[in-house]
Parts: sequence; structure tokens; C-alpha cells
Amino acid sequence: MSYIRPIFLIAGNTVTGVLRGVVLNVLLVLGALFLIGSMFTGAIDPGQLRATLVDSGLAVITMLGAVIAILTGFTMIPGEIENRTLYPVLSKPVRRWQFVLGKFFGAAGINGITVLLLAVLFFAAYYLKIGRTDHHFDLRLIVAVLMTYAMLCVLSALIIFFSTFMSWIGTIIASMVIWFVGSYSQFLWDMSQGAEVNAFSKTSSLIVQKLLPDFQAMDMRYAIVQENVTSFFTPHNLIGKPLVVGVCYIVIALALATLIFNYREL
Repeated sequence: MSYIRPIFLIAGNTVTGVLRGVVLNVLLVLGALFLIGSMFTGAIDPGQLRATLVDSGLAVITMLGAVIAILTGFTMIPGEIENRTLYPVLSKPVRRWQFVLGKFFGAAGINGITVLLLAVLFFAAYYLKIGRTDHHFDLRLIVAVLMTYAMLCVLSALIIFFSTFMSWIGTIIASMVIWFVGSYSQFLWDMSQGAEVNAFSKTSSLIVQKLLPDFQAMDMRYAIVQENVTSFFTPHNLIGKPLVVGVCYIVIALALATLIFNYREL
């Protein structure tokens, strides 16, 4: 227990610090306005209304969650070093690996708060527009929200990794590139398979697509909107493999972050 307590103390302080800031609150208000605005869509056909609401609602949770994860995560370690607030922490019986894990769990907590608040607004909008007449709640939406949270945790682990050896500017750029590429990984795969693409481009696209996390595979909104799946809980389900791969990315990113941070001169 003596090894675990510092981790959760650092995580709690991280969450508290972000909640006291302006960025999270402003972005959450913007997300709430987008979700409320989606209730006033002009779609007439019930099927089109449902598809529009699900697509826009899950898109807001995903995109805004990614923005909050990046904007609150890139300063977690570089900011501590720059403001020299890291040194009093490490002067106590706190090891560097505990500090890294504490920052990650703090980021995971922030992601959880973000997703939970936006999901509550999304489910309320869904009920007011669809549920009152349909009297049926699509449980797949809960799975989609949980997958979004898992996706953001993978992104946060990578942000923590980059922040152990990059400046805050480099961390932002790397995080945005990974998010963008990971969100369009299927496009990279299709591009690498094109007949008109030269061998170098094919190889480069394939390496990037395989090296970076496939966030698109964890985004369930397209499957729900297009009705490509009736159940996530089948032998060939859509959540098993992406979750396992996501956990592997988190473990590898945190292991590398700990290794680099342990040998970094502060």
C-alpha cells in the first residue's frame, strides 16, 4: 500500500488542479452547448433524426474529449519541471515511476469526468428527442461512450510518454498528429493498398498505420449509425481486439515513459 498511496495522491492533485483551471470548464460548456444545439436539428424522418443525433453527440464527446486530453495533458510533466514544482514532490519518498503513473491516472480521471458529463447531456438529449416516443434506449450507446473513454486513456498515455522527453510545444504537436493519424487509420490502410501508389508511399503508410494506435477502430458511432452491428457481444465483436490493443499501447507507453523519466536529468 505504501507504493500505491503516492500514485493516487499525485493523481488526485492532478485532477484537482485541472478542475480549478479555466480550460476544462470552458470546453465543457462549449460541449454542452453543442449537445443542446443538436436537439434542435431540422431532421424530420425519425431514422434520420436518430442517426444525426447519435453521430453528432458521439462526435462531440470524442472530439472534445481529445481536445481536453491534449490541452490538460501536455503540461503535466513539462509544466511541473518548468515551474519547479516537481522537485518538492520527488524530494519526498516518491519515486519517478510513481509520479508518471500518478499523472496518467490523473489524466484518466479527467477523461472520466469529461466523458461522464458529456455523456449525461448526450443521453438526456437522446431521451428528449428519441426516447419519449420510441420508449427504447439503445444500450450500444453506453458501449460507444465507454470505448471513447478507453480511446482517450490511450491518447493520454501517449501524451505522458511524449511529455517525458519533449517540450510542451513538441508534446502538443506529436499528440495532435497521433490523434489525427489514428482517427484516419483506415484511410492510411486504403491508401497503402492502392494500385497507383508507389512502393515507398505504400510502405510508409503501412508502417505508420501499424505503428500508431487505430482510434478509428475504437470509434463505434459509424457502426451504430450505419447499423453495421446488432450486438457488440459476439465472438467477432467490435470491442475485444481494439481494447486489448489499446491496453498494450498504454502499458508500452507508460513503461517507456518511466524508463525515460528515470534516466532524465532534472
